Amino acid sequence: MRVSAIPLCVSACLVGCGSGSADASGDTTATQTTSGPSADVSSAPPTSDPPTSGPDTSPGGSTESSEGPDVVPPVVFDLGAAPDTPFLDMGCRGIDFLFVVDNSGSMTAQQQKFLNSFDGFITAVEDSLGNVDSFNLGVITSDNFGNNAPGCTSIGSLVTRTTGAFESSNADCEPFSDGHRFATDQDDLTVKFPCIAQVGTSGSPIEQPVTALIAALDPAKAESGACNENFLRDDAILVVVIVSDDPPADFDLDDAHPNTDTSMWHELVLEAKQNDEKALVVIGFLPYDDVSCNGGLASPNLIGFVQSFEEQGVIASVCLPDYSPVFAETIATIAETCENFVAPG
Repeated sequence: MRVSAIPLCVSACLVGCGSGSADASGDTTATQTTSGPSADVSSAPPTSDPPTSGPDTSPGGSTESSEGPDVVPPVVFDLGAAPDTPFLDMGCRGIDFLFVVDNSGSMTAQQQKFLNSFDGFITAVEDSLGNVDSFNLGVITSDNFGNNAPGCTSIGSLVTRTTGAFESSNADCEPFSDGHRFATDQDDLTVKFPCIAQVGTSGSPIEQPVTALIAALDPAKAESGACNENFLRDDAILVVVIVSDDPPADFDLDDAHPNTDTSMWHELVLEAKQNDEKALVVIGFLPYDDVSCNGGLASPNLIGFVQSFEEQGVIASVCLPDYSPVFAETIATIAETCENFVAPG
């Protein structure tokens, strides 16, 4: 598992999860640290600068050499694509992005941070993975989304409408350029993605982000005329992004509850990609490390799910003030996954 470790200042602290209302107060500062199983998340191995001067061999000269101070470059979205980078000759020609957005009452600030970071993320993906022909982008919520289009309100159905949902885009987002129930790179994503991703906060306090993901990948939802038809492709890699502040509350029998059976989660998601561990990337913005925005409770079930994907999993705190640096870190993981992908058959 890759753990995001970026020093950041948390500017907003939300309290109360699953209460059905948003409540923000106070400021706090935190530094992202690594806990649990961890791995190096840097996109390239460190290099050493050569000495600025060789030893002085003149009579009476010094044999000392000097080096300048190490300079840590800032994390940026635009990683470029040098001729000798691994972004060339990639194995995949498509990427299916599935965003699981918790729409419970405490997610106002987290949804906004997610939306604020999206443009830079998808632009960096497009710039860095030039050989990828197409992107599918779909959004699902953490519950049965009653504000969705008729016939597609069950959990795991792709969002095309948010009409009436509190703090949502309050819009019918169709049609999409390719005529499906999801956006693609042919759409104006500055318009279409916020429309489907701003799902609002009037959802159930029984948050089920992983259950929703498994439902979305169920072959039944991909059948002809079904709500997720044509979204998941065999010849594309799958990138899952989960944004949830769900804590393990005793009174909420949801995905974070200690008694929830999580034993099949990993296997059921993997089945959607023909059990190919290297055909997907799972990114989780979850109650992890800094839990100042959800009442101070980490979510072992959700954390363990992302960790189960080992190097294909990236985890960060949902309470971070800015998701952009974490998204920037994931570009290398997505590019490597795409480069090494071998389509089935």
